[in-house]
Amino acid sequence: MEFPSFIKIASLSVQHILEVNTTETGEQILNGVEGRLLRTLAKSLNFQYKHMIPSDNILGLKGDNGNWSGVMGMLQRKEADFGMCGIAMLFDRLEVADFSKVFKIQRLSFLVEKPGSLPAVWAFVRIFDTVLWGIIIFVVFVAPLICSFLLNHKFSVIDLVVQFFGSISRQPLEFQMTSTRSRIFITSWLVFALVISSSYSACLLSYLSLPLQGKPITTFIDLSRAVRKGTHKSVMLKGAPSVYLLTKSGNEDLEFLGKTVLDNNWFYLPSQGIETSTVEGNTAIINADFALKLLLGKLPPGSFLISEDSLISFKFGIALRKGFCCTERLNTVLSRVLAAGLIDKYQRDEWVKVYISSIKKFPLNTSGVQQLRVNDLIGTFYIFIGGTLISLFTFLGEILHFQIKRKKFLNFAPCFDLWKP
Repeated sequence: MEFPSFIKIASLSVQHILEVNTTETGEQILNGVEGRLLRTLAKSLNFQYKHMIPSDNILGLKGDNGNWSGVMGMLQRKEADFGMCGIAMLFDRLEVADFSKVFKIQRLSFLVEKPGSLPAVWAFVRIFDTVLWGIIIFVVFVAPLICSFLLNHKFSVIDLVVQFFGSISRQPLEFQMTSTRSRIFITSWLVFALVISSSYSACLLSYLSLPLQGKPITTFIDLSRAVRKGTHKSVMLKGAPSVYLLTKSGNEDLEFLGKTVLDNNWFYLPSQGIETSTVEGNTAIINADFALKLLLGKLPPGSFLISEDSLISFKFGIALRKGFCCTERLNTVLSRVLAAGLIDKYQRDEWVKVYISSIKKFPLNTSGVQQLRVNDLIGTFYIFIGGTLISLFTFLGEILHFQIKRKKFLNFAPCFDLWKP
């Protein structure tokens, strides 16, 4: 059967995916990955097309009465022949439409802002993990006790604590090793102190070169917990079934995330999927990989990331109305397009457009010099000032204590004179 000479296309208008531009003469020109794909198919199969956008501007969901909305609804009512613009092959959609050959597979991931650098005030403490700090403090207090009771040193425990702590700061120990047992113990301690001090110095130097970064959100579980804490919100594509994958996942965290999105109506329109305003204010956007990469290219370099985790993988194809005559011939041409690598080329072309505009908007900083600022060492200054104040108050307290004791001694001195012979 001869391929139809005129095809009605139902889809959305999304930048870089399927853009619809109308000339002054009323001619529709489609751009973007799927727009260029459609133009290629039209040229190969020799057909004209008319693009239509659904009134609700969504891909389509199934209602309680069995009727579909959006693009899928137009295919169900046979108002259109093709449905395009990122339509995934889902089992429910097979009730009202057929699908062509798969032309791309995409993961459902999310894009979120990186937490950025941690405050420099306590950076010198964050260099080691909390557990490691606890172990170091425990060893610093236990080692002097062992040294005092087992090695029979005459120093007080407090003096030993000060000396052992000073050895970690690369200060020498002031007592002698008189036995083989003490030599083994002190040598093992010096090795421990050398490893700890050297590791801390190396980590501190690396921090001064590159400040510590906060822990990023990389999985859907982390995202759900961040939403639960109220630090982030998550938005999903309006009119897509992705949110119901979360609510029916069987995982408590994922179900909470899906229900929160539904309850708060955290949805974005398809045309907003690659707009930078969508991810403002600690907002994570859930979308297909390619759309997220395009959005990432429009954002400041190094400020956002795409999750390592994915919710599901979707197969994308052209949705066809039931009873379409020439599915086999369409698949033949589509197979040739895929074999030629045209889909990958179309995606690279769109990415290059985004990359070029990003370079103009965010020029690369070629300066390799990173100055050390006061803020980078502000925590160390705080410790120095705090230690100095404590020493000053201790010194004043000792003077006051000495004066009080001296005054009491002078008051009792006449009493001692009475006992002289």
